[in-house]
Formats: sequence, structure tokens, C-alpha cells
Amino acid sequence: MIGGLGYLIWKTDRLQALADERNEELKKSIIASDTLLMESEGRYAKLVDYYNSSQDLNEQLKDSNRELYKSIKAQDERILSLTSSIISLRGKIDDGFGSINTTDTTKIDLQLTYPDQIDPFITWNGSINRLTARYTGEWAFSKLPIELVVTEESRGIWKHRIIGPEWFKVDSLSVNSLPPDDYAQNKERDIQFMVGANYARSLSSDGINAVGIGAGINILNQHTLLLGANSSQQVTFGYYYKIKSLKRK
Repeated sequence: MIGGLGYLIWKTDRLQALADERNEELKKSIIASDTLLMESEGRYAKLVDYYNSSQDLNEQLKDSNRELYKSIKAQDERILSLTSSIISLRGKIDDGFGSINTTDTTKIDLQLTYPDQIDPFITWNGSINRLTARYTGEWAFSKLPIELVVTEESRGIWKHRIIGPEWFKVDSLSVNSLPPDDYAQNKERDIQFMVGANYARSLSSDGINAVGIGAGINILNQHTLLLGANSSQQVTFGYYYKIKSLKRK
């Protein structure tokens, strides 16, 4: 019986490990083939590559921003993810008229706005000299609202989104991260010890109720072995296998 139980445990673990391995390979393939997606005007999405080690992220930051890398290292911080992006603004063609300056008729006053006059992000107020073609003016910039959102798909894949105004354009985006399990440094131990008590109530009228105590171990948060004894002078042995963890979505 013990041998059969051991074989069942080994077989179950083997099948689970094989399924996990295939699932990881599938996710790696999906992430590797992913490209930047414009979901709508001003909204772009890219899958997160979370198959990076701490050394990978440190080397990437060291190559792209050595000063920041030194600062993070000096403060003993751990890099969780790196996002690199190239952003530009959509081009547009405008036409219109300036106005003759009332105090100096050699000047044409202009006000240029981007992307429009109602809610401009960039404004240029100035004038152009009609005789010398010299221009002078002042640039003004309003605030640029940007949102960053990270979501998790049902497949366990993370997606990173950048959202801005409609004229906001993302030319490239890459998001490299540690694996999800590596975000929390305090991991559960492979073996956990348990102790407890139980009460058994007989379902028959002439049966004997019993109380007992027991102890056991949990292996890899999946296999639980329990050994106990009760007041009916019985020794009990049990094995439990966790089939699936349910997560609230």
C-alpha cells in the first residue's frame, strides 16, 4: 500500500511538472513573438517579459543608465522591472493667417498651437518681421497626462499599457521584469510542519466517539502527510494532495 501510494505521488508530481513545463514554454513563446499593439488612438500595449533574472535587469540598467544603476546599487535597492519606450507626437499640417502688429506694421503677429486651439499642449506666441524675416516668440507647454497600467490575463501573462492623448504616439516599448514568484522575497518553505487535534463522532447509535491528536508535514505546499492517534486506541494515517488553488478574479 505504501509503495502504491508513493508511486501515485511520484506519478502525479511528474504529470504536474510536465504540464507546468509545457505551460511555461507556451507563455515564453507568446511573449517572444509579441509586438507593440496600438489598441486605439493614444493607447498602446505590450506584453511584459517576466523571464528576467536580477542580474539581467541590473545589466540592462547599467547599459542604459549607468548613473541610475550606481544610485540604486548604493542604496541597496532591488530592481523589479524596467520599462523602455520611445515616444513622439503625431505630425500635422496647419494653415492660417497672422495679424499685422498695430504698433509696428513691419511685424506679423502669430500664435501657433498644437494639437489644436481648444486644448493646446504646445503654444508659440511671437511675430515675424516682414522686411528681415526674423522671428521672435515664446514657447509654452501644458501638462501631458500619461497613464501606465499593468494587468494580468487569465493565462497568467502580464500586459503593460501606456495611455495618453490621441496625438500621443509610442514608437517602441519593452518591459522586462522579474518572474512573478520572485517579487516577494519571503517564499514559503518546501517543508512545513503541522500539529493539531480532532474529534470523531460516530454516525451509528452504538458507536463510540473519539478525540485525537495528530501531527504531519506539508511538502511543496501540495502534499500533506498526517499521523495521529485517538482515544479509541486507533492510529490514523492520511495523505492529501492539493489539486488546485482557487483565485478570486
